Amino acid sequence: MSNTFTSPVIAASNPLVDTYIALSKSELIWKANLNSALSHIARTCAGVMDVERVSVWQLNSSQTELVCLCLFQGDGNAIEQGVVLASSEYPRYFSALAAERVIDANQAQTDSRTNEFSDAYLRPLDIQSMLDATLRSEGHTQGVLCFEQQVRHRDWSDEEKIFAASIADMISQLMMLNSYRDRELRFRTLFEGTLDAVMVIRDFEICECNPSMLTMFGSSREQLMDSSLSKLSPLSQPDGRHSEHQIETRIKAALNGTRQQFEWNFHRMDGTSFHAEVGLNFLQLGDMKCVLGTIRDVSDRKQAEAALVESQKQLAFRTSHDALTELPNRDSLHENGASLLIDAKRSGQNVAVLLLDLNRFKDVNDTLGHRIGDFILQKVARRLLTALQKSNTKSQLYRLGGDEFAVIQYGIVDQQSIMALVSTVNKELKMPMEVEGMFLEMGASIGVALYPEHGDSSHALLRCADVAMYHAKTHGETCSFYSNELDSHSTRRLTMLADLGTAIRENQLQLYYQPRIDIKTGACNGCEALLRWDHPLHGMVPPADFIPLAEMTEIIHPLSLWVLTSAMKQIRSWMDQGKEIAIAVNLSARNLIDIHCPSQVKSLLEEFDVPHRLLEIEITESALITDPHRAMQVVEEFHKLGIHLAIDDFGTGYSSMSYLKRLPIQTLKIDRSFVKDMLSDDADAVIVRSTIGLAHSFGLNVVAEGVEDEPTLMVLRNLQCEQAQGYHICRPVPVADFDAWYDARLN
Repeated sequence: MSNTFTSPVIAASNPLVDTYIALSKSELIWKANLNSALSHIARTCAGVMDVERVSVWQLNSSQTELVCLCLFQGDGNAIEQGVVLASSEYPRYFSALAAERVIDANQAQTDSRTNEFSDAYLRPLDIQSMLDATLRSEGHTQGVLCFEQQVRHRDWSDEEKIFAASIADMISQLMMLNSYRDRELRFRTLFEGTLDAVMVIRDFEICECNPSMLTMFGSSREQLMDSSLSKLSPLSQPDGRHSEHQIETRIKAALNGTRQQFEWNFHRMDGTSFHAEVGLNFLQLGDMKCVLGTIRDVSDRKQAEAALVESQKQLAFRTSHDALTELPNRDSLHENGASLLIDAKRSGQNVAVLLLDLNRFKDVNDTLGHRIGDFILQKVARRLLTALQKSNTKSQLYRLGGDEFAVIQYGIVDQQSIMALVSTVNKELKMPMEVEGMFLEMGASIGVALYPEHGDSSHALLRCADVAMYHAKTHGETCSFYSNELDSHSTRRLTMLADLGTAIRENQLQLYYQPRIDIKTGACNGCEALLRWDHPLHGMVPPADFIPLAEMTEIIHPLSLWVLTSAMKQIRSWMDQGKEIAIAVNLSARNLIDIHCPSQVKSLLEEFDVPHRLLEIEITESALITDPHRAMQVVEEFHKLGIHLAIDDFGTGYSSMSYLKRLPIQTLKIDRSFVKDMLSDDADAVIVRSTIGLAHSFGLNVVAEGVEDEPTLMVLRNLQCEQAQGYHICRPVPVADFDAWYDARLN
């Protein structure tokens, strides 16, 4: 369990308080070198805490090793250093350091966070209890302060935990101070050698600058000295801000101690311009109050960002539109339909979905070839758009695939307006179409479904329209309206839903698990839970056959609860075996607008005593569009519980960048449709590379789905993608097969 400590909040007249105060005031701490200071702290803390061993460890820059800076052993009054612990050998301990402020391992040899040390370290030294407080800087773990009790077990008190955290904070400050001392010695070298422009501003004028600033602006030292920063800018910025006033305001703020960081346009001496990141910080030089400024030319990055935005736009268009006709596609119909149905429900109006299937198109396509068939489809699309314009109705046209088109009509919708639209459409289609010297006449069979009479979602309405269209085609009619009598699938659909309820109650469902690995180390760091249904009559039912049905009804809630409960049981089972394996669970759009869902998840975590960090919830961008406001509230509640959140199938939604800014997520999963062909498709390769860079700029981990071969895995590693899953690693398998795969991986 994660603990949060502030330093120090301990009752007065307490030895721990007195020790902390004495150390905080000691010149041996703040004026000595780091080794001497840490030795003094370790000896003092060992005495007041009555423990045999106290040590201080620092993480290396790659966060893969702990290096011992100081180890005090009371029996010999000796100080040691230099021991190295690798994260690959102690992965659970390193994970605990990243997630927890204080590790209070009262039973160190059996505690899941520390028992990795038992054979090599704890038992030989008879260490029974450990109290570890992490050293942190700017929210990131930098190392750890360790107290070790030998011979006997020890239950650490709250005061001792707070003391440990407080001393850890003191050591963090001490290490930062020593870092500053080192930096001061190197400052002049960095000042002279850095590629960024560095300057000192006094009284709003530049009084010192480094050679890089002269190069960046193409100027001599005499030209820059005693000039103002605003004179290096155009009179106004692209957004209309007045340069001189804005620069002076920011310098004043920096002089008052408020760090300034912003982007700005500058002019070089030759008249060319560039875009830059500017940082302004307060600087005390003796009795003078100055500002230390840095300027970094980011013109290349801005161009790359613009290219990425354009790539995102093209990707969004490609994802949401048909490539042949450039009409919105099936996914767009469902996205737009959701919004239209919400508006219709509020206003009490109707919505109609018209499904059009061209008559005899297959014969034409087979006879004249696909090239002519594609030409006909493009021409039909243009004619349908013309028909909608002539109909003077509020309507939207989509191509669903093949020779199927759909129209959503909204606003004032009744049978008369629908039939008028149908008549206009058929009139346009029946006009002779010249194709390579031939004249063809295309007609269509049209099925109509109405909201709310025939369904309350775009999926339900489209299915009903399909039933009506098939009736019209088989009976030689131009148009047919849906009715229950036409629907031969209704009985099977109801039976399937009833059977699904029975499957939940009688445990016909099971979870398969697909591993997810750390690309750099190859270690398994979790898995995704995937639902399977072994029907007593029909055998294994594909998820695509029953999950969409469940999502259209209330049965999705008990189904999701079954999945979550089963995942929690499995996590608990693995923990009882000494394994900490995180499980990712997918939630549907209906779950995301259920305000009770977070409390149910919280209860399950408590019931099975599962750490929150071992559950990850995956959501898709499209799942947020049904009711974005409520969905964001539910997501925020999950975040407050400390549950990891991931965006699944990234790149197939429509507001990727905006959701990355708004959602409290930790992980981004790149959809397999981009990963599987990235070695052979340049567009997919650009999308994957840009997405990884974008995710890292938001501080997110990246999981690549659909990794099907070793070369793809290697390329992802070079792109610094953190994690991967796919058939090359392991297919989704039952738990027994997963355990065998996992154990073999460890060996």
